[in-house]
Amino acid sequence: MVQRREAPTALAVQVVEILWSKATRGAPRSNERAALPRAFPRLPSPTEGAVFVLQRHCMAEWVQQFSPRLVETSQAPEVPRSLDVLRLAPLPQGGFLLGWTGTPDGGQPRRHPDRSALELLPGQYARLILNARHTNYSGQYYSETIYHLACGTPTTPERFTQGPPDHDLDLKAYLF
Repeated sequence: MVQRREAPTALAVQVVEILWSKATRGAPRSNERAALPRAFPRLPSPTEGAVFVLQRHCMAEWVQQFSPRLVETSQAPEVPRSLDVLRLAPLPQGGFLLGWTGTPDGGQPRRHPDRSALELLPGQYARLILNARHTNYSGQYYSETIYHLACGTPTTPERFTQGPPDHDLDLKAYLF
């Protein structure tokens, strides 16, 4: 007897990272940061055999005053088990169990890990937002990281900019 194998569930992920210093932490420049886009309209179409599509954007205060930059676009035949602090566990019925392992890039305040925060099923879109305060040799800076995840196919190029997500996890903390 030949066993039929289910096709893996596709996952499209867009990561948007915003970085800033104390110079734009408070008013009036914080309004400039607040007006930045939190999602972008174009996701690449998956190539043959790819079930995972990743796109990363970065906007940093010190790089052309928050000019959006596409920093990575990649595809893979398998969905990874993790992406940064994000955890992606496949569900038996299709979809993924989403969670996180802590705060991005070792920032503060520390987030408690939650490896099973929500189930993302085929046809659904989730948004997870984390922020942090970081210290390095040149001082302090801040980050906001937004993960957009669309499960299943087809995913329209404008999926993350049209309408609210099915699941919205806002884990932003007070940083000041």
